[in-house]
Amino acid sequence: MDHLEYNSKYRFMSDILKTLHLKTDIFMYNLAHHTPYEMILYRWINKLYTKGTSSEEAIQLIYKARNILLLTQKNSWCNPPKPIDTPS
Repeated sequence: MDHLEYNSKYRFMSDILKTLHLKTDIFMYNLAHHTPYEMILYRWINKLYTKGTSSEEAIQLIYKARNILLLTQKNSWCNPPKPIDTPS
């Protein structure tokens, strides 16, 4: 990867992270520690960059994907925990 491609990829990621109100250093720290949200977001950003998607379009796609991930009943990270069965 030459320096122009690296700068382009960095700018792409930076634009997305800023729009999502994430600080790059904290995002990278969490990514290095395999935090699930950052891992998923990083995969999405890389796939969209590889496909040649504009940063504006990528932001919209990530917003949609994030809402699906967080808010749909089947896969939601926001579902209340299941009750623990306790003996009566």
